[in-house]
Amino acid sequence: MTQDPPVSDTLSDSQLNALRNLAERQPGQDSNFVNISAAQALTQLGLARRGGGGWEITPLGRNHLLRAVSRDDADGAANAR
Repeated sequence: MTQDPPVSDTLSDSQLNALRNLAERQPGQDSNFVNISAAQALTQLGLARRGGGGWEITPLGRNHLLRAVSRDDADGAANAR
């Protein structure tokens, strides 16, 4: 089984917010404000891309968010004890 290339776990708050905004965007719908510099940094990491319809999250970006949510859930469960 192949794994995604490692992505920095230290995204800035603006990068993480931009990634979340892109994840919430629906096709044909205007997205929430996306910090251009954050989106460009996400592009360099392979988490986002600039397409004909604007900024888009990539499959790697979605996986990164899912891993972050899973980690947060695990931390929350551990702290609930």
